[in-house]
Amino acid sequence: MANKTYKIVKNDLLGRYMVANKNLKQGELIFKENPLFLGPQLNGPSRCFKCLKIIVLSRCCYCSGCDTALMCTNNCEGKFHKQAECDALKVARIKGQVIMENSSLIFPLRCLLMRKYDPGTYYRIMSLEPHLETRRDTPIWRRHRISVENVMKEMNLLSPADLNQEIVQKLCGILDVNTFEVRPPASQSISIIKPETQCLRGLYLEAAMMAHDCLANAHLSVDDHFVMGVYASVDIEENEPIYFNYANTLQGTQERQRHLIEGKYFRCRCKRCQDPTELGTEISTLVCHKCRKGVLRMKELQDDFKIWQCNQCQMVFKDFLINLAIEEARSRIDDISQGNLYDMESLHNNLALTFHPNHYLMLELKQNMVALYAKLPPTKNNLTKKIDLCGRLLSVFTKLEPGISRIRALTMYELQSAIVDLSNKEYRNKELSDIELLTELKRAEKILKESAKYLLYEPTKSPEGRMALVALRELKYLRESIESIQKDVSLNLLNNNQNGINHNEQIIETVDEKENVKKNGKKQKKKNKKLDKS
Repeated sequence: MANKTYKIVKNDLLGRYMVANKNLKQGELIFKENPLFLGPQLNGPSRCFKCLKIIVLSRCCYCSGCDTALMCTNNCEGKFHKQAECDALKVARIKGQVIMENSSLIFPLRCLLMRKYDPGTYYRIMSLEPHLETRRDTPIWRRHRISVENVMKEMNLLSPADLNQEIVQKLCGILDVNTFEVRPPASQSISIIKPETQCLRGLYLEAAMMAHDCLANAHLSVDDHFVMGVYASVDIEENEPIYFNYANTLQGTQERQRHLIEGKYFRCRCKRCQDPTELGTEISTLVCHKCRKGVLRMKELQDDFKIWQCNQCQMVFKDFLINLAIEEARSRIDDISQGNLYDMESLHNNLALTFHPNHYLMLELKQNMVALYAKLPPTKNNLTKKIDLCGRLLSVFTKLEPGISRIRALTMYELQSAIVDLSNKEYRNKELSDIELLTELKRAEKILKESAKYLLYEPTKSPEGRMALVALRELKYLRESIESIQKDVSLNLLNNNQNGINHNEQIIETVDEKENVKKNGKKQKKKNKKLDKS
């Protein structure tokens, strides 16, 4: 299986995975793909089969065609409940009440029904990796047996062969391992209460072929129609694997590994995971409480046994003590008021006694503080602190997400905004000259241009896409300001040069006069000495 940009290969370590079929330049589109299915998260709210909006069960209705699929309204015009699926549900005679009471049934049921009306695609789904043996008899295995397999069995959807082949567990494993988290429809806002359960899961068969690496070389964006675009975030050489990071970039190695083992059922051995400094970022590093000079980095010994050792005094700390410190810090960050800058700064200074400035918890606090500074009055002090925080964040983000990066683009936008505001404020206060103002604005222009460049890869109606349009508009105004100031500076330089000629002439005359005074003074001293001798 291959196209112009990628091909699928296989080895014992990664199984089937995607590699570049040619040299790919940064920003080049690798592929676009429609979702095969979209559905709720395991613990997510019920959604309309057609438009995927969250529905209130007390006010929902059922599809008039199959009398099974949940609908937000009778005249919903969504496109995700296809006629073939509707017909299959009608033949199966599944009661809508069962779907309403078991939202975790929806995704695997839709896949299973495809066996009847699209066996070719069903075969492609079943060829994905389910990690069946790794999941066997785990809590998630038992949950799927109760909420999905037993319910399907009661509805007579499973044959004895299906049960023997563990078809349902395989389907659930495939969906758990290979689906992508995508935003809900643009018209819906996400509640701050468990926002992760309110996102959707999307099954994209091509995208599922991307291998994992904590230093990705692919950038993903999903538009309002749930079409996924995959771009090269950096230059990719021919036959190089196309990597996507299935973990959170801004988490430490332990946290990423835990997510991958529990959710994707594999352990990552990438360059970042093998490096105790995490590519020099120290994003998992703590301060040594004994010597206060060194830092603590994790060392993994045999059988997953971990210790934390100081690089200066060599003191060893047990893993559970470090985890206790992290849990306590996490609790304090979650409890703090997001609108109280004093509390945030106080907590930041307090945690700095335990955590490296680049520790992921400290980075989270810094991001929260930047967001708050953006809402506060643009005083010189606030702008200066915001610039400093953005610079510190970018020094880490650039190493973790080189190339096209959503988090870098957003941080660069905030940085240039503060630079422009501070420069204009200092210029009005006569703390900057015309040339110094011009230098700062050109610096901001360069940062804003790069931010807009990366944000343009985002869907136009997404928050990042809307910010891209704002960034382009601001870039236009900024360039106009720079051009205007440039003209003023050039005119002033011209006038100064003309005045400088006369000024130089005056300086030369003054120097000549001083030299004459010195010469006359020396002559007079010699005369006086001769008179004294005589």
